[in-house]
Amino acid sequence: MKIGIIGAGLAGLTCAWYLKKNNIHDVTIFESSEWAGGKLHTTQENGFLLDRGFQVLLPAYPETKKVLDYKKLELQSFAKGSLIVKNNKKIPFYDPENGLASLVQTVVYGPGTFWDKLLLLKLKLILSSTSVDQIFDNKKRMSSMAYLKEFGFSEKMIQDFWVPFYQGVFLENTLETDSSMLLFTFKMFAEEGAAVPKEGMKAIPAQLVDFIGENNIRFKQKVQEYTHNSITTEDGKTETFDKVVVACNLNKDTFYHSVTNWYFETDKLPINTKHIILNANPGRTINNVVLLSNVAPNYAQNGKHLISVSANGIHPEPSACINDLISLFGEEVNQWKWVQTYVIKESLPKINFERSYSAAAQDGVFYCGDYLIQGSINGAMESGRRAAEEIIALQTPYK
Repeated sequence: MKIGIIGAGLAGLTCAWYLKKNNIHDVTIFESSEWAGGKLHTTQENGFLLDRGFQVLLPAYPETKKVLDYKKLELQSFAKGSLIVKNNKKIPFYDPENGLASLVQTVVYGPGTFWDKLLLLKLKLILSSTSVDQIFDNKKRMSSMAYLKEFGFSEKMIQDFWVPFYQGVFLENTLETDSSMLLFTFKMFAEEGAAVPKEGMKAIPAQLVDFIGENNIRFKQKVQEYTHNSITTEDGKTETFDKVVVACNLNKDTFYHSVTNWYFETDKLPINTKHIILNANPGRTINNVVLLSNVAPNYAQNGKHLISVSANGIHPEPSACINDLISLFGEEVNQWKWVQTYVIKESLPKINFERSYSAAAQDGVFYCGDYLIQGSINGAMESGRRAAEEIIALQTPYK
């Protein structure tokens, strides 16, 4: 079979990976940009590795486990849990797996009441025995905020932990995202935490490209038109295929959340932690701060420290986050040097939880992408896998 794929993002690469894995080698990927990986991209500037927006891999993702070689990625792990800052107070929310001291600090000084901490333990135990399919197949639809309140968490716990943490995960401030995604991601964080590859997030798509073969990808090839068996590029050339896969959102009819990510360099870290630092101050702009080179030293190769700062929405000027940073770390922030800003308008798509996704459409074209399932690395790769499986199933067996 001869397959044409439009888009070398994570969904398209995963689709091609599974096709080749199942002996379908005649695959051509058309990519309009200069790189593969879509949103997962890393640049090198002035001795820093800069991911295009703060991103992490959750190693517990079921789809990434099927495809990626974690050992080769040399994953650099965050400390499990988080450090919350509110009204000049540092509130620890550390995972008990970090040791007895972490457990004691969280119980004594952590967010919420003692009852909230028992509820957290209860939720973690429930999710440990609940499969990912069971989470997403649940027909009860409600927002994450409604779920947290129904589960019994206090308003203080919700405002001091759940909202600051999930603002950065969902990229929306009211936790309207379906509770299925909250349960799924919390299960993933609880099981294996978060990490980044040693060489940056681009190492993830790079690993797929190594298997697929870069010669199978046509960069700077923008697609003008397509049918179920043909692709026409912007230069007017048309090529025929047995099957065509659209692995990007060409219609642009999906609602996306936007996010702004600033990078700063400093000679001295404001605090020594590998936790994600959550901003729980009222009236905040930024969601979180990550001392990225403390987690992954290879991200700073120039003797400096690299700090990542994220906020929902569009804030092109670095000054938009300075007051928040001073409220978290004090006047030493004025000594930090701005490195780069990424404003990502189409960062996270509204998520489909109806479980009705099918790669094959009535027009004969196959579609995949995170916007069709769930906005995550896992969702993009699941859609790519499922598109490939539907194509593979159409092969006529040899006689």
